[in-house]
Amino acid sequence: MRQAIYILTLATALYSCDSKINNYNATGPVSLTTEYNSENPKDNVDSVYKIGDFLFEAKKNARFEFVVKGQKPKLNTKGDTLYSDNKIVLLGDINEIVSSGIYKKFAFKSQFDNYKVDKVYKGRLAPPNFNTDPNAKYYNTKIVEGCKAEGVNFAGHYKIVDWGCGTMCQEMAVVDRISGQIIYSQIPFDKVDGHSGISYKIDSRMLIINTEALSEFYDYEPGYRRFDSWRIPSVYEIKDGRLKQIE
Repeated sequence: MRQAIYILTLATALYSCDSKINNYNATGPVSLTTEYNSENPKDNVDSVYKIGDFLFEAKKNARFEFVVKGQKPKLNTKGDTLYSDNKIVLLGDINEIVSSGIYKKFAFKSQFDNYKVDKVYKGRLAPPNFNTDPNAKYYNTKIVEGCKAEGVNFAGHYKIVDWGCGTMCQEMAVVDRISGQIIYSQIPFDKVDGHSGISYKIDSRMLIINTEALSEFYDYEPGYRRFDSWRIPSVYEIKDGRLKQIE
């Protein structure tokens, strides 16, 4: 994790936005100038900017401008579109961005504690039964070895086994350690390109996928989503042996 102390400072040469755009005004923009205890000189020249609902890391003294859709830019930036929605555009120089994209405030409605299980199974562990999902046989070794490494890690009596399928790509199977049932073919999000990061708990039925699009994955302040991610973070619940999307 980054050992950083965030100090609020006024950001220079930023933007002037229409008052109808929430969280933006002429006196409001701030940057979080990051101070690191590091021998790497690069760490001392980059800043983490936190402006309204947005967070990103860029070179120190970089120039950015939020422009209301339909209005002309006022600052002399390079003019690269760093973010765009139906109200505003963020302009700047893409080469000055140090973070992996622009992050925007984001939060799930669901929480792990909303899907707590009554108890964690501690009985005899059933081996994965590949007759319950013949397609899982292609990953026999990964699933069997994964179950040996750890008994239960999800939703009270399940074991999640995941493996890589390329850059920023993973696949997974869920094994019921009471019955041996394998959930693989019916997983609703592991089609074609897999997913990118997962988050789960041993005492909750909730599962988050595509967590690598979230700010905390990159050690930034939690609660932001990388808007240019092509995998959207989503929440699922396991119930009656099936994963169902809840948001």
